Amino acid sequence: MRIPSPLAAVLCALSACGGTSAPFDTDGDGIISPAEAAAAPEHDGADKQFVEGRDYVVLERLRVIDPSGFAQPMEAYSILIPKGWKSQGGITWQVGHPCMTEVIRNRVTATSPDGRFELNIYPAQQWDWWDDQMMLQAMYQNAQNPLTRRCAIAQPMEAGQFLQGPLAQEMGAEVVKVEPAEELTQVMLQQAAANNQAMRDAGVQIEYRPSAALGELRYPDGSGGVALTSITVQVSWMPNYLTGGQSASYSSTCLQKVALKCPAGQEAEARKLLSTIMSSFRVNPEWQAGVSQMVRNVAAMEQRETRKRAQIQQETNAYISELRQRTWEESQASRDRTAETWGQLLRGVETWNDEQGGRVELNAGYNEAWSRPDGTYILSNDPLFDPNVVLKENWTKLKKDQ
Repeated sequence: MRIPSPLAAVLCALSACGGTSAPFDTDGDGIISPAEAAAAPEHDGADKQFVEGRDYVVLERLRVIDPSGFAQPMEAYSILIPKGWKSQGGITWQVGHPCMTEVIRNRVTATSPDGRFELNIYPAQQWDWWDDQMMLQAMYQNAQNPLTRRCAIAQPMEAGQFLQGPLAQEMGAEVVKVEPAEELTQVMLQQAAANNQAMRDAGVQIEYRPSAALGELRYPDGSGGVALTSITVQVSWMPNYLTGGQSASYSSTCLQKVALKCPAGQEAEARKLLSTIMSSFRVNPEWQAGVSQMVRNVAAMEQRETRKRAQIQQETNAYISELRQRTWEESQASRDRTAETWGQLLRGVETWNDEQGGRVELNAGYNEAWSRPDGTYILSNDPLFDPNVVLKENWTKLKKDQ
């Protein structure tokens, strides 16, 4: 009989210990069917020895902390990970960093107890480019001066290019396969279209061009893995006072940079697990509000400084400062909207509902689910398992969307 990994999206129910009767996977497909469950003798499961990770899996919220916070440590966001995983990292502020998007560094690693699975969340990045060669040369010169240096200078890239290039290098892995995340890209395009229209209505010449990609990884030690990334390129047109025409600047922002390392051959399982992790992403509204206010304050300060410079430089820098602020605020708002789409894209989650109308997306392939108010979940395929009986704790049973 095939026994899936404890981290797989499908856990089979095993026969009971100590001579008690339980449903048996007679066809060897790894799942207890309704017919197989019905064939078992009546049993309440109270005297069966259930094993966590075999008969059921527990998902707990990893709460990522900003130790600096705003006057005190604060939770920045949370995600669901399997119980027992060890995590390190969090939010760090790079005070004085010239690139606003990279001031807040989000770097988190979570590892399974056996070390076979490792989740890595990488910091956001931004890089800029100009099609006007004189402007580009001026920005290269500014980059040599700590007082005028901004974000990195590089040509714009779509998500697949970035995944195979800079992100692969950061992960220390080879991208053996890459595919466009078309469903997520469509959602991002809808959001971009609304933003583009709002900019046109305001008389601002800005266009957002998003893309998203999935990658299959191979690490030097032979392990496999999956990775996700998305990029939004903000194209801004402004008058070129030398030519009398227009020139464009390109600001590329990559917020989603996530990889899940796994044993070779278990990429499908990793994809389902990563689906649950991504769809469970929740930002702390209080922390996000503080970040947005900080960005507005910095942008206002930058604009005051530009008034001391020549008129043409003032207009350009004030314009860029405003664009930088709008990019950050828009990207923050889009995180919650795209989290659910990531999970649906990977097709590794199913939606469950509680009695109060709450909804959550959890690993696909399970027949039973329970929740607690602290954000912990239990999933099982064993029809005899009931955490209220086995664990002697208070759990609420969830109902799966049909």
